[in-house]
Amino acid sequence: MKRKIRHWLRTQAHSPRIVIGFSLLSGLALIGWWLRFLSPADVPALLLTLGTVGMPTLGLAWSGYRLEQSDIASDRYVRPVAWCLGGAVGLLAVALPTMLIFPWHDPVVAIAWTHFAVTAGAIGGFAVGYVEARAVQREVDATAAAVRADQLAEERQVLAYLNDLLRHEVLNSAQIIGGHASLLLEEPPTPSRKRRLETIDSETESLQAVIDDVRVMLDANARTNQPAVVDLSTLLVETVTMVQTEYTVDIDTTIPASITVDGNDGLKRIFMNVLENAIEHNDNECPHVELTVETTSETVTVTIADDGPGIPQDERATLFDRKSSNHGLGLYLVRILVTRYGGAVDLVETGPEGSVFAITLPRASSQRRQDTNEREIGPTGQHSSENAREQRDCSRNRHHGPTRESPSSVVSTASLQ
Repeated sequence: MKRKIRHWLRTQAHSPRIVIGFSLLSGLALIGWWLRFLSPADVPALLLTLGTVGMPTLGLAWSGYRLEQSDIASDRYVRPVAWCLGGAVGLLAVALPTMLIFPWHDPVVAIAWTHFAVTAGAIGGFAVGYVEARAVQREVDATAAAVRADQLAEERQVLAYLNDLLRHEVLNSAQIIGGHASLLLEEPPTPSRKRRLETIDSETESLQAVIDDVRVMLDANARTNQPAVVDLSTLLVETVTMVQTEYTVDIDTTIPASITVDGNDGLKRIFMNVLENAIEHNDNECPHVELTVETTSETVTVTIADDGPGIPQDERATLFDRKSSNHGLGLYLVRILVTRYGGAVDLVETGPEGSVFAITLPRASSQRRQDTNEREIGPTGQHSSENAREQRDCSRNRHHGPTRESPSSVVSTASLQ
């Protein structure tokens, strides 16, 4: 019978309501006792029973509510509920023999004493069970946290191994293959041999780019629990300078000084990927890109707009998804990295006149309460404005760096894939 009762209690998701119901019965019994045995003139007896029975009854009702709102798992409700019922029965079992040995001359007092024993035993038993359930819950949580910490440590070891394997084994082999292919291309091969060597060289470059992307993603995933404060203003200036060194491109920038965010080296890859793809997928002789930084008290939004032909309607819904038709991670990597840093990336606008991407990141906690500095710096680190930007020589031939996408995967001259 005891086992059946415990099983029934364990299967009740709302077992705390048993305690609340018990308190309601006790309250109704107390009111009935008042109406039956007391007169309006019995103020001392009324106050005595209110303190000895009424207050424990209210405490019992609050206890049931507190149990349901606590962090104790529902499968452990049985402990305080069982202790509550057991305490009521236990103290009653002590009180009844006492009253039989030392009987009260007034049965009204005997009834009140019995009621007090049941209520006091119930509230006392509940307190013991609640403390015990909280202790068990804390132990379970601590054990789960320790197990999770061990799992995370093992996962970090695996990520570190994969990172090392990619950087020192796979990447080295890809570089050796690419180096030999480049040397063979310098010799006068037959047309078919030349095509094969060019394919090897191109695929090697793509493989190296993928390895580098995976390395960045692994690093970002391993370090997100220990972010550093990064000067986003300086990072953007360095990134724009690198892009302008490699490509023929006209970039307008509006970058406030001394804007900081939480992150690491992966932040640079986010903006490098967006800028490179905006340029490499642009058919204009000299692509034009505008990079603007806007801040609020909590976030930083970097907007990158290009003058490409836009993104087709049927490809916009999956723009941030991983593509299986090419090697590169592209915008998927950008989304993964931005998410790791607690931000978001969005395609704000796209059309025949170009596309606009917005990358929003939370500001570093140490800077969120500071006023935004309105001073702006250009790509070379000097003060700049729309009328005093650096002019690029766009008449020379464009230099095409390694493309992260295969031609068949390009959906826009200003998009990432």
